[in-house]
Amino acid sequence: MVAEQELEILSQSDLDDLLRINEFIGQQDENSLVSELKRAILDSGKLELSQWKSLRDHIREIEELIPHIDLIIKLKKEN
Repeated sequence: MVAEQELEILSQSDLDDLLRINEFIGQQDENSLVSELKRAILDSGKLELSQWKSLRDHIREIEELIPHIDLIIKLKKEN
């Protein structure tokens, strides 16, 4: 008798999110997020004050996620 396996079904939305995340992570060229930020900083007039504040808010959210990401990395390395 074959043991039944639980299958996790991903929705199209889940797949789209995974592809978007993988594309974001994989970018190493001049169009990466880091490169865009560096260009904006070098040309600080490129963004308005409200845009800089919004950008900082988004970065703050990322900073809050970093400990969780670090934990996932640690656990995956140990596994």
